[in-house]
Amino acid sequence: MKRLCLSFPSSFVLFSMLASGLAACSSDSPPPTGSGGSSPGTAGAAGKSSSGGSAQTNGGSSSGGSGNAAGTPNGGSPSGGTGPATGGSATGGSATGGSATGGSAPQAGTGGTAGGSVGGGGAPANALLSADFESDAVGKQPAGWHNFIAYNTDATNPQSNLQAIVDATRPHRGNNSLHVKSDGSPAFLTLPLPANINKLYVRGYFYMTRKLGQNPGANHETLFGIRKDKDTEIRFGEIKGVLGVNETPSDNITPKMDQWGKGPLIAADKWVCIEGAFIGDKTQHEVHGWADGTEVISVTSGDQWQNNVEPATFLNGYWKEFMIGWQSFSSAANEIWIDDLVLSPTRVNCL
Repeated sequence: MKRLCLSFPSSFVLFSMLASGLAACSSDSPPPTGSGGSSPGTAGAAGKSSSGGSAQTNGGSSSGGSGNAAGTPNGGSPSGGTGPATGGSATGGSATGGSATGGSAPQAGTGGTAGGSVGGGGAPANALLSADFESDAVGKQPAGWHNFIAYNTDATNPQSNLQAIVDATRPHRGNNSLHVKSDGSPAFLTLPLPANINKLYVRGYFYMTRKLGQNPGANHETLFGIRKDKDTEIRFGEIKGVLGVNETPSDNITPKMDQWGKGPLIAADKWVCIEGAFIGDKTQHEVHGWADGTEVISVTSGDQWQNNVEPATFLNGYWKEFMIGWQSFSSAANEIWIDDLVLSPTRVNCL
């Protein structure tokens, strides 16, 4: 029997999960392609959270990740809000060495946590989230998450060519996984982070139909990241065809131009353990990334950035939400299955 505790500020519920088993007005067109970024979104009214309900309107993030040689970026600055998320019943799946336990998740608001699919999967005891999606309904958004789809917050999910829902077609383990589809427009799930957090490690298993890295001519692709809002993000993924990081609203990017289109490769059409680290508890903030245990991204100095020297404390102000899914400013489509996802203040490592 395992017990998972998640700590939040006093305005949110501390809960344990015990059960058997593992558990803006939107722009109608995607941002333009090209190396110069994209046009800004339009502000709208934030709406009530729903998993698969009617779309609510918000302003859209629209910075594309530009280098000095590639033109001047533009970013939208619309306003919007986040409705409360409803935590669902959560059970885990089988963990190495025994059966993990989950429980019933309470409702979570801004600054809370996702409710569904909390269980094993190699998570440390201090994990903020361990999600294998086994208890979530197939064809639905997993419980406790918000979404950011087609430049709308808490939009209809799925819709058209965009989705971030649970399915049973390609699990890494167990029966279910999160299935993301995008034609290039944003298709993200978002999760409020606890207050006062300044270090976050991400571990997940990803099966992608598009490779990351070694894509000359590409602009910028986001796989996951942290953000204050839809226009203030630290984006982890690919920048100018190389594995890297994009910071908005300044639209600074790393690595520099001499590495664009080169570097390490995360292959398509296979399960890959991808880890990320956002480290803001040092004098010099850092971002790291690993693929199957091998480091593929290492940002440890302000002079590694292309457009200008990034401030040492560049992660400050971005710790409101975690985001995961797909967006491409190259209009690159991708289909991604995500499983055994863990968020933690310490490194998780691969299974």
